[in-house]
Amino acid sequence: MMLASLGILMGCSDDSGDPAALPTATITVTETAPVIEPEVEPTPSEDADPYAPNVGERALKIGDTRVGQAIRTTLKGVKYPYPPDYAREPDAGNDFVGLELEQCFDKDAQVDPEYPDTTTYNGDWVILDPQGFEYGGDGSSWSDWPSPKFPESVTLNPGRCYKGWVSLQAPKGTKIASVVWRPGGTETAEWLPKG
Repeated sequence: MMLASLGILMGCSDDSGDPAALPTATITVTETAPVIEPEVEPTPSEDADPYAPNVGERALKIGDTRVGQAIRTTLKGVKYPYPPDYAREPDAGNDFVGLELEQCFDKDAQVDPEYPDTTTYNGDWVILDPQGFEYGGDGSSWSDWPSPKFPESVTLNPGRCYKGWVSLQAPKGTKIASVVWRPGGTETAEWLPKG
């Protein structure tokens, strides 16, 4: 970049005293070194990765779908307290929390026969209260309750959706702030109540 400073000094006469003398001008040109701006490094953003975990500011609302690379998981609803059934009572001081789930496996998904993807189960889920306390599934559930039962830990087949309910337990009167899905211990998605 070139900057020019122009200074004009004009006189009405020269030292000779001749009134016809031409005015004189002085021009000074200065060059300034160019300013080099440092290149701004792009900051990585979770939004750049469409499969980044849906937690915190990216949390979903109940009813929204978590889109993974091959699996779409939707927490369709939460029912609390979920009614007990014959011979199925929560632990003393607790109520059941019912989670209505849907998982769909993309029709073009690649299947590894040695390590096939499986549906979620109640041990992958926790509810959080406003103070951050967690109440989760214990990994065991009944094969026929709640009904209709979500098919837990079943091998996913491309193009198929799996639907139903799983149950967790929480102390009576717990206020649910969010529901978190942690398949294999990895916090993958969080759903917030609507409203």
